[in-house]
Amino acid sequence: MKKIKYILVLLIFGFYSCSDYLDINDNPNQLHSDQAKPDQYLPAAQVACYSVQASTMNRLGLLFSNATGGNVQTYAAPFSSEFNFNVTSNFYSGIFQSIYLNVNTFQKIIDFPDTTGQYMEYKAIAKICKAYYMQYIVDLYGNAPYTEAFKGIDNVTPKYEDDQLIYKHLLTELDEARALISTIQNNPPSGLESSATSDMMLGGDLSKWNKFANTIELKMLVRMSTNTGAVASWRDTRLSNLNPDFISEDVTIQPGYSAANNSQLNPFVSAFGWDAAGNVTSRNVYCISGHLAKCLNGLADINYASAADKEVVAGSGVFYPLVVDPRRYNLFAKSAAGYHKGVTQGSTTVDVYKPGGSSLGQPSKFAPLFFNPYNNIGLPLSGTVNTTTLPNTGTGNYLDSSKGYVMTLAEANFLQAEAGLLGANGVGTYSALNLNVQTAYNSGVTNSFLMNLLTSANATTYIGAISSKPNFGYNTTNSYAQNYNAILYQKYVALLNTNAIEAYISNTKTSKFSSTPNRGYPLFPMPLGAPVQNRPYRLIYPTSEYIANSANVPNISSANIYDINTYSPFWLQGDPAIGQ
Repeated sequence: MKKIKYILVLLIFGFYSCSDYLDINDNPNQLHSDQAKPDQYLPAAQVACYSVQASTMNRLGLLFSNATGGNVQTYAAPFSSEFNFNVTSNFYSGIFQSIYLNVNTFQKIIDFPDTTGQYMEYKAIAKICKAYYMQYIVDLYGNAPYTEAFKGIDNVTPKYEDDQLIYKHLLTELDEARALISTIQNNPPSGLESSATSDMMLGGDLSKWNKFANTIELKMLVRMSTNTGAVASWRDTRLSNLNPDFISEDVTIQPGYSAANNSQLNPFVSAFGWDAAGNVTSRNVYCISGHLAKCLNGLADINYASAADKEVVAGSGVFYPLVVDPRRYNLFAKSAAGYHKGVTQGSTTVDVYKPGGSSLGQPSKFAPLFFNPYNNIGLPLSGTVNTTTLPNTGTGNYLDSSKGYVMTLAEANFLQAEAGLLGANGVGTYSALNLNVQTAYNSGVTNSFLMNLLTSANATTYIGAISSKPNFGYNTTNSYAQNYNAILYQKYVALLNTNAIEAYISNTKTSKFSSTPNRGYPLFPMPLGAPVQNRPYRLIYPTSEYIANSANVPNISSANIYDINTYSPFWLQGDPAIGQ
């Protein structure tokens, strides 16, 4: 608790970023940001960046990947902007603004004067965190400020750079971080300050940070799997030299989240569930989408109107698996009727439920375990994880103290499965990593089951059952496309409650494989009544950029975001010209 109180004080500093900065109060009793040191900056930046990932990015991911619908029984037309893809310069602008604001704090650590190497550990960690979060700027926006960014008042109108060059810069940051770690491990400078108590993610364990850096690089190189020409050439060089020593446990963050007050809540819980007193807040508006309900439930659980209704997207040839997923009620609780009730995105009624059931009553909402993977704080669940109400101690709810998940082991497993599949099918030099697709896929599913309080035996049984369902389970007899969809589908389910934005980005990247709109992996349908054929391939820069940095920000219109063009993320463009 003391840690997070201290961090919250740091977060009110005036951290300059791009063209968006805060004034600093000259109160002599308040610590000025320029007086802070790396050990103070690091926890503040880690907590603030995770908050963006856990809230705004997760919300967009859940809605854009058709995982959640809106509770139409309580709210009129929930999420209409998302379901109509009304993407403007005000649409989820907090992602761009907040990542830049907080990555700037990592840059303060990187730039901190340190002639003796005292803060070498902090600089290595800051470089890795910077690469992790700036990657998402490229993935969601394409070109962006980089070299001229993070300079505060020295440059409040930074130029925009080619996004593939930003990826190159980020890979260099990872190289530099690993070099620093190697120096620390082999020839540490005298006076080196440990980051153990300031690092809210991996407790200063540099071996784990090295593995995390390798895994981030793998993610970036897998993003680039559809590139050709010169871009593919430098991607393949990186693949050939990448150390396949990836994370072997979840990368989490725990600064001391608690129910002491709303500002100290785990941001994932406060964004999607309850306040510090245990009062339901956002949880009421979200429910399981009709699509996800069909994915997770068997034939006896869903009121399919016809045989054609079992096809995920009309004409796709991909049909729902009709296999019960044991994770289903651990992610979305049973309705009061005892089964899943879902709402198809864009529907005005509860329209997916058990045959013979009723559309009346509340749809299925997030289960308590959704907020607390592994039940890591001993949440009492009354003998079952299917409870629909939140246990409360009377002094605040148990879930507030749950640690956050920056990258799960399951995500890393599925990244390796995807890279292995690419390599086995002759794409680039992914085969240089010598990854076994089946092993990585099985590990991803198993680790997802363990997060949901299920057993390895449960996972093995499910893996066997789903393997006969093309596009949902991996099987060597399936086609390349079917197995690709299966890997990304299982990743989609595994990351619903930790990093849901990944499913949207994966679908965007792989949509390039098909000339038919909205056919990326994992496949999910468009909302009912959507006015466009496919999801946008990128977001639009925030209004703040068009006001404060108008001479440099690209003039993106809604017409530019629904097809692949020079404004799209570079990994969608095949072989974009590489600048210098």
